[in-house]
Amino acid sequence: MSRPALLAAYEKLSALLGKLPGSLQEPILRELDPIKEIFLRQRPPRIAVLGDAGIELPAFMNALAGRTVLHAPLLRGPWTAVKGAGTVELADLRGSGTLAGEPADLYLFAGSVSPALAADARRAAAMLADAPPREGGSPPGLAVVVLGDQADTAAVLSALADAGASSSVVFSTHLPRRGVESGFDPQARSALGDRLCDYLPEDAQLELARFLSARGAQARLAGTVLKSFGAMAGVVGVQPIPLADFPVLLGLQMFMVSLIIHVSGREFSPRLAGEFAASLGLGFGAGLVFRETARAAVKILPVWGHMISGGVAGAGTYALGRAAIAYYIEGQRMARVRVPWRRKKARPELEG
Repeated sequence: MSRPALLAAYEKLSALLGKLPGSLQEPILRELDPIKEIFLRQRPPRIAVLGDAGIELPAFMNALAGRTVLHAPLLRGPWTAVKGAGTVELADLRGSGTLAGEPADLYLFAGSVSPALAADARRAAAMLADAPPREGGSPPGLAVVVLGDQADTAAVLSALADAGASSSVVFSTHLPRRGVESGFDPQARSALGDRLCDYLPEDAQLELARFLSARGAQARLAGTVLKSFGAMAGVVGVQPIPLADFPVLLGLQMFMVSLIIHVSGREFSPRLAGEFAASLGLGFGAGLVFRETARAAVKILPVWGHMISGGVAGAGTYALGRAAIAYYIEGQRMARVRVPWRRKKARPELEG
């Protein structure tokens, strides 16, 4: 992501929110806290690789990422930024080398059944015994990925247990060895990414989810975006100034869609968010104005009008975000994503 682009968009949104009554700004800013944690504080995860030095790390990482991200072997020890749809920092500690720089968030044992397995397991145990705690003070875990079958996985886990490293293993899985050259199954890559993300600090999850196209983790992160922006839109919709909140709501909705697009592995792009909103149907823009006009008119009713208005705004924003998740993360076709919008055109009072 272009951090300057994100900060610029965030500042514009903050300026719009500053136009709202002071009593509404606090609850909205509170809903922005999870967004700041995920996006403004995001960083690449630091993953230290242990295990079989005979595995070609560039080919292995390219197969995991589903694209060419690493062209040459890494130096043993220092962190190296590897860029794909997201960015990760890798340190190759197989066979030799010591970790230099920041502590690892997670150790990855890329293993196989080989004559050097016992030695690889002992080195992993020694590295973990001396590993500094990661951010927050917790010890880094060991994720075990075996090139082979279930029997090979059992052999690798047995070797790690004999070396005294079994207590550090947070999970294990296996991938076919032939996948290193031909590419791993996308569902297997996604499932592995989901499990790896579970053991990373919150500020390091997004980049790995993007890097490995981890659909479960991406859907979870996008769900946090959807929940926060739906709540913000509901708060904005309650404020009793007919039509004055329309630019704020539109800004919230476009920022939300831009973030969901980024979670999916694409670049943060308000322009693409606008194109997506337009692609929901030729009448989307006019329909949005109509719905917001009707919603603002409802506010003229004392008390209940404002409550209804807030619910409509939140529901409409949620529907837009849900459509973005369906298209960009779940991979649904646009024709299918458009269906709920077409059905609701006859019932504009239910949208926001």
